[in-house]
Amino acid sequence: MKILVVNGNVQYWHLMLGYGFQITPNEDEADVALFTGGADVTPKLYGDKQHNFTGNDEYRDAKETALFHRLYERKIPMVGICRGGQFLNVMSGGRMYQHVSKHTQSHTITDLITGETIYVSSTHHQMMMPSPDGLLVASSTLGGHREWFDGEVARKDVSKEDIEVVFYEKTKCLCFQPHPEFGSPEYEGMRLYFRSLLNRYLEI
Repeated sequence: MKILVVNGNVQYWHLMLGYGFQITPNEDEADVALFTGGADVTPKLYGDKQHNFTGNDEYRDAKETALFHRLYERKIPMVGICRGGQFLNVMSGGRMYQHVSKHTQSHTITDLITGETIYVSSTHHQMMMPSPDGLLVASSTLGGHREWFDGEVARKDVSKEDIEVVFYEKTKCLCFQPHPEFGSPEYEGMRLYFRSLLNRYLEI
């Protein structure tokens, strides 16, 4: 099976090669696409004012938005890691908590379907806000502060549930906020879990 790795470095290539995928640079050959980490998603894509701590790349977002729509038209499954997961969440109708605390350290997440607990990496300051179409697959309870906008209206609170993994059936998008591309031995369980989700939700 061939995978298109979008704007990713060799860590993502090694991850997917380790799972048995073939890397292709040609989107027309791809059976699945992986969107990778980087800058925050541009808030105007989900209709909210930009937070002071949001740092986005509008050029990258424009290119990846166009790619998303081409892949969606072809019914190609898509998976996103960290920023990539956040981007696919937005493309699937979700929004973003634009600044959160306690997401820059490793922690455990819980799969809400199986009850499994997984130790994962975490290096982001934003968090997905799924649309009603999103299936919440895994979460954590870090209890950090979070800030966002409802359009132009600023909001803030303390999180009771931290969103970690979301799946959108309509767009065939799996959104994964942790970093399975990190190769340290303590994250082997995370890499196995990520692979299991590709099979469970994207059937790949």
